[in-house]
Amino acid sequence: MDEIDVLVMRVQANGPVPVLLDGWDQASVWGWDESTDSLYAHLWRNTDDTAQIPAIRIGPDEYTPVIPCPVTLALHIAMAINRDSWDVFDALDRADVWGSEEGDNWGVGDDLQVGEGGTVVTMGEGYSLPEWPYRP
Repeated sequence: MDEIDVLVMRVQANGPVPVLLDGWDQASVWGWDESTDSLYAHLWRNTDDTAQIPAIRIGPDEYTPVIPCPVTLALHIAMAINRDSWDVFDALDRADVWGSEEGDNWGVGDDLQVGEGGTVVTMGEGYSLPEWPYRP
């Protein structure tokens, strides 16, 4: 198991995390959709109204196959927002330790196993995401 596998397992177990890219970091998220067994991204520019649907939605559909790997998701995001793919992957990877003093902000140990836990999130009309980064 490599670091990319661990990153996907943490997102599967703990839900969506912020996309830490300048200009997109206030409300944009990426995560795992259990209904499609795929990674996804919902991207809002910092100037967008987050009460509206995301400016860019990346996930499996009739034109995009299932996205099982964060590197592939980073490539899709990079193409959609005209950014360097390595910068995007770095932003996704940094979300893994976002807000953490120990580098594990979700409290998930390194012994996480495939198939453990999971969260399904369904958003309907009128739902809005909190401002990122969240500060209590």
